Amino acid sequence: MSTTLYRKYRPATFSEVIGQKHVVQTLQNAIKSGRIGHAYLFAGPRGTGKTSIARIFAKTINCEHLKNGEPCLKCNSCKLISEARALDIIEIDAASHTGVDNIRELRETVKLPPSILKNKVYIIDEVHMLSGGAFNALLKTLEEPPANVVFILATTEVHKIPETILSRVQRFDFTRLTIEEIIKRLAEIAKLEKVTVDREALEIIASSSEGGMRNAESLLGQIIALEDKKITAKEVEFILGTVSEKFTAEFIDLVIRKKYPEVFSKIGELREMGVDFKNFGKSLFNYFRQMLVISINPELGEKLSYEITKERLGQIKKQIASVEIGEILNFINILQENTERFKSSPLPQLFLEVSIASLAADSMPFDPSPFHKGRAGEGFKKNKNKNPPQSPFIKGEEKNKSDSVNGKSALIEKPKTANKNSTTDFEFVLSNWPGVIESLKSYNHSLSSVLKMSRPALIDGNYLILKTKYDFYKEKIADTQNRLTIEDAIDKITGVSLKLKTLTEKELETTYPDFKEKKNLLEEAADIFGGKIVKE
Repeated sequence: MSTTLYRKYRPATFSEVIGQKHVVQTLQNAIKSGRIGHAYLFAGPRGTGKTSIARIFAKTINCEHLKNGEPCLKCNSCKLISEARALDIIEIDAASHTGVDNIRELRETVKLPPSILKNKVYIIDEVHMLSGGAFNALLKTLEEPPANVVFILATTEVHKIPETILSRVQRFDFTRLTIEEIIKRLAEIAKLEKVTVDREALEIIASSSEGGMRNAESLLGQIIALEDKKITAKEVEFILGTVSEKFTAEFIDLVIRKKYPEVFSKIGELREMGVDFKNFGKSLFNYFRQMLVISINPELGEKLSYEITKERLGQIKKQIASVEIGEILNFINILQENTERFKSSPLPQLFLEVSIASLAADSMPFDPSPFHKGRAGEGFKKNKNKNPPQSPFIKGEEKNKSDSVNGKSALIEKPKTANKNSTTDFEFVLSNWPGVIESLKSYNHSLSSVLKMSRPALIDGNYLILKTKYDFYKEKIADTQNRLTIEDAIDKITGVSLKLKTLTEKELETTYPDFKEKKNLLEEAADIFGGKIVKE
């Protein structure tokens, strides 16, 4: 059987380790100065080199001809360890040795001196899997191990390690590898395997590895198994069921520009290509997350080097210049909601199509102006007049009053109170709500986007209760400056003076258990006549 790439090209010395320079440098300095600790903890994501460095460290502290903190690889000790024949290097998988009895057995063997090597080394992988009793049994041994015994604990979930253990070890945190580091190493391996792999193909593999060298090498091995001497990006996309960064960037660019028909065409392309929509959805989430992080703090773009190429960073910086943070959050929330909602759907692309349709619907709010002549649901023309639309709730002779300016009909100003007739006031505010949103667009586009995701629920005393879906929107609206701005807009558009209070859907249900959502006149008419509200 052939050896997997990550085993075949596992680093044998510190100089061969990819990344983790802070860990390597510290360990080498400790070896050179003779200040070797009795217990270490290597913590970090999977496939970032924890076990490999633990083995190199074990080899180095036992090497008979040490040179500049590196093992010679030629002495008997180095050969025994490299060939996994050294009895004094004990590797334990804590996932399958979780009990107290296993640790008690370890404590007994610790007392025995090294058989051949200078130092006995215990490498305990996935140490967080040990039971509470096993950790307690290990405490004393970790604190005062016999001479010439070193413990190296490795974990991917350091938060599960008890504080009593953490206080007895030297901790090293491993980081994800950058995409450039992974690409460079994969190119070297491909050359050694006498296979040509396109740069774009290597980028796809590196991005899919999520910063883990072992993941990247496994994917490369899977692709090399095709026995194709020249591997292209298209082949990698097909095997991994994913798409290139270029396709993802183009897809999101169309979403930002609200080119929804073109977006649906792209979804059709994905279906024809046989792409795994779950993987593509994950790529979208990650891309939007990167946009969110960089839009809040552009300097963090450099910190994302383990998952983002320089080309994508430049693309994202261009895209965030034309989109608000609130819109990015909206994209993420809608995508998350529909991913959960349709995760059991027989149509894998449905969550994506519904998400895009929701964005399209949000970008085309209906006009609250009164009915045009004709049948209900035929359409409503947008009121281009700067004055707010006339309320359908003002009765009788009031509608016939006119303004002396230019002889044009004007809206009758309502009393500036919410107490005289809260029902009529609420209906008036609800019917003019899109006008309030529109009036804020030029002043604060982000706030306008947030209000699109909110809706008046009821009037309670002098308060307009606003219903929204997420805590982020609630906090955004509740900001003092934003709240006062919205209250002023409501006053100017509707003539009704109200204080604003925002509740999430769950809070609304708890606070007002008898609440029943009221539709405005147009929505009720559309329901009655079986029509729908469209934009002309």
